[in-house]
Amino acid sequence: MAIYSLNHKPIGKSTQERPYTAAAHVDYITRPSAMSRLDGARMPVSKSGAMGFFRSAEDGDRKNGRVADKVMLAMPRELSPEERVGLVRSFADRVTGGRAPWLAAFHDKGKDAANPHCHLVIRDRDPETGRRVFGTSEKGSTQRLREMWQDHANEALERAGRSERIDHRTLEAQGKPGPAGLHVGPKPKAMARGGRRPQSRARTVRNGPGAHRPNRRVDYPSLDRGRTRSACHDERMAAREGWAAVDAFSQASELAMLRTIHRPDLAPSDNDSAIIQRRNYQFFLSSRRVLIDKPNVTTIDIEWEPDE
Repeated sequence: MAIYSLNHKPIGKSTQERPYTAAAHVDYITRPSAMSRLDGARMPVSKSGAMGFFRSAEDGDRKNGRVADKVMLAMPRELSPEERVGLVRSFADRVTGGRAPWLAAFHDKGKDAANPHCHLVIRDRDPETGRRVFGTSEKGSTQRLREMWQDHANEALERAGRSERIDHRTLEAQGKPGPAGLHVGPKPKAMARGGRRPQSRARTVRNGPGAHRPNRRVDYPSLDRGRTRSACHDERMAAREGWAAVDAFSQASELAMLRTIHRPDLAPSDNDSAIIQRRNYQFFLSSRRVLIDKPNVTTIDIEWEPDE
């Protein structure tokens, strides 16, 4: 099943914790133990060259300028490595309009073989004119990136003859029941395997660009209530499976009732029972309308079982 994931974060000159964060990010994503391929355009496509490029760009930016944008993309496992490279290149060229510089580090080997992804770094500025190309600092730019990645990935899957598709919408918007899962990184997983438990404590978190204050205090103990991230993920998945079971049962019940109503000759009981089933079905539909009009009504308010 193709998985959708796009994470977009800016690197601003005035909002970074320390100077040359963009260059440090390049140093991290190009480490040989994780990266299998490096690609790019309109900038040096090498670790040292790219780091120097972003250092020079930051030195030349104004005090509150945006140095770069980092975008992490989950690449479809259904595509071959060559097809993934073509997908990322076409997406990056579309975002940059064939004018702005970009660098892509592919992570799809070793522990990332089952989770292929790409770290894309974009310098959203035309080197000749100095103007923005995509407008990554504009409101709604992340949503535009998400939709664009969905379209490009689905076109690549279609060209490869695959039936899988990705969807940038939330599970709720897709009509799928239950909450989404949480991302559990390698460090929490390693701690869980070693029998260790992370300590939850309040932290000072830096706010994003445009915030009224530079940072905020987050009381994590009151948020996680003593649960680890892995435990929260497991709870969400259990709830999601439960909703899926409820949805499947509801669908099967509706189909059974429709067969009884429209084909009473196939029902194991007489026509009187079919009339009862019809009334029950009408009650069921009216209850569903109440649930839609009042989202706070739980499913237990409309549960019922037809008479045997």
